[in-house]
Parts: sequence; C-alpha cells; structure tokens
Amino acid sequence: MINFDKRYWESTENSIHTNAINERTLNSIYRAASELKMSGKIILSTSGASSSPKLSVISKSAMLSSAASVNSHLNISSNDKWLCCLPTSHVSGLSIHARATLSDSSIVELTTKWSPNDFTQQINDHHVTLCSLVPSQLYDLVYGSHKPNPELRALIIGGDKLNEQTCNKALSLGWPILLTYGMTETCSQIATETKIGEGMKPLVVWEIKSHDDNEILVKGDALFDGYLEHNGKNWHFIEPFSDDGWFLTGDVGQINDGAIIITGRKDEQIKVLGEKINLKQLRSSISSLYGQSITLLSVPDSRKGNKIVMVAEKSSDHENVFNEYNSKATSIERADELLVIDNIPRTPLGKLALDELYDTLEKRIDE
Repeated sequence: MINFDKRYWESTENSIHTNAINERTLNSIYRAASELKMSGKIILSTSGASSSPKLSVISKSAMLSSAASVNSHLNISSNDKWLCCLPTSHVSGLSIHARATLSDSSIVELTTKWSPNDFTQQINDHHVTLCSLVPSQLYDLVYGSHKPNPELRALIIGGDKLNEQTCNKALSLGWPILLTYGMTETCSQIATETKIGEGMKPLVVWEIKSHDDNEILVKGDALFDGYLEHNGKNWHFIEPFSDDGWFLTGDVGQINDGAIIITGRKDEQIKVLGEKINLKQLRSSISSLYGQSITLLSVPDSRKGNKIVMVAEKSSDHENVFNEYNSKATSIERADELLVIDNIPRTPLGKLALDELYDTLEKRIDE
C-alpha cells in the first residue's frame, strides 16, 4: 500500500494509479512516461477509461494546488477526520490524501466492499467529520434510513447529478450534503457548495467561463497536463487545450450569481454509478456486432443515476444478443432491461431517430 505522506508528494518519481491492469501494460506506461521525460506525474484512469485505453497525466503540484484550494473552500483543518471509501485509482480517493497531507487532517480507510451499514458504523465509531460519496451510495444510506453522527459536518456528493427526492430525504435524516462538480482532469473539485442549498461556487484556483454553446471551460493551476492514449501499438501524449490554455470540459451548464449549474453533456456520455460511459461508442459497437436491429438507450435511475436499456426489433435474435452482450460488457455497461419493439425508427438517411425512439420508450414505460 502506498504511503501518501509528504515524501510521496515531494518525490519526482512517476506514480500510476489505475484499475487492475497486467504487469506488461503497467511497464509499458512507465516506459512511455520515461521516454516522454515525465517527472513527478500521477497517471490515472479517466472516469470513462473502461471503453478506451486513455489515461490522465496530472502533476503532483497540480494535485496539491487542488487540495489547498479545497481545504480553503471548506475550511479543512487538523481537527478534521476523513472517511475515505473511494479508491486511490480514482481522483476522488487520491485527492483526499492530498488534502489530508496539507491540512494535517487524519484519514480512516474503509477497505471493505461498500456497505451502508459498515459505512455508518465507521462514520459514528471514528467521529468522522468529512466524507465524499457518489449519489448511488447516498441512495443506499437514505433508503436504509441511516443517520450520521453529529460531528459529521460535510458529506460531499459528486460524480453525477443527485436525484432531488434522494437529496430531500437525506437532508431530513440529517446528512449534511454539499454538492460538488469536478472531474479527473481538474484533480477533483471545480465548484462546491459551502452551505447546503446555496449552489456550487467555483474554487479560487479556477478561472471559469462558458462557451457560445454553454459548454463549461476551465483554466488554472490544478489542471492536468494531458492524456496518454494508446493507438494499439504505442502510447501517445495529447494536450487537449485551446491555444490560450482553456480545457473544454464537455459539460453544458450555466453560471448564475457566481454559482455553476450543470445541465448535461455535449456528447452522449452518461454516468452510471458515477462512472462515465460513452453511449454513442457502445451503440456503434452493438451495431457492428449485431446489425441495425439492436441498439442501446439510457434512462434515469434513482440509484444508479442512469441505466442502460437494450432496444431490439422483434425479428432479431434479441434474447441471445441481450445475454451475450451482458456476458462480455463491463459491469457498468451492462443493459438492465430488454425492450422489444416492431421496428427501430430511422431517418430517411438511415440514421437512428433517437428522439422518436425515446418517445417510444417513454410511452412503453407509462403503459
């Protein structure tokens, strides 16, 4: 286990934190970082890395800049105690260690598989004051009627939009929810509430603006360096910034009275259990494997944020396709339901008529 003390953050060695990968791939990443003369970098899986071999490259100094900004924004001090139940293979878990290092706050690690009972016991037994969760975990706490200890001053909820009903029920149970917006590429938080319901205010480390199409753009000292992307043979370094250094987040939103409101995505990325999925890419894969009589849609889900529905024409081998797809897909990319209809609507040019298909899905749900 890595010791995230000051020596870790001061070291010029590169550090790789990804989901389970084989030793050969791990060595190839280290080799690529060395050939690119990277030093003091953290290499992390992006939220959507399940579908493509793309890694985020973050300097340790950027991670510490983010941590200092979050500590200031939320008044984090040595009196605080974190419960960390998010993995350090994700920026959400790793950033907690950076904040604790700078603030001299302590961390209790929840190392067991997620359980609302275990979580609540740890929160209460250790008198935890701060914790970060994703909406699906809060859902489990709320619908198990769990309550926090009085010392817990902030339960930071990010990774996806929080269902209003879940939020209200959580508040009624005493959970001190603060909503946050962030991403791997920004070393975690971009904007976070400091008081319940006041809106997500940008951290001081960021410059933020919206583009003509309402896409959110960010620039600041906590921004990542770029992506390491594999083309099937080699790793390549990509710097996805505008000429004047802005990063286009892909998120669409508004900035009102100094608070950020996120309304959606420019592309067809959705989040399931806080993890990004490129639905357009999945549809393309489905089409190449099974033809145009099978496709995928997403619908809101109170626990998972979104769930995937497979839509198939009656004439297709839909039962076998549904089972085969789910047997090969990652856990968050699996289809929860199979919807069989007469024909999948398409435009005169043969493209998927998504609006019409979603209307069909909505009518079937209402029946």
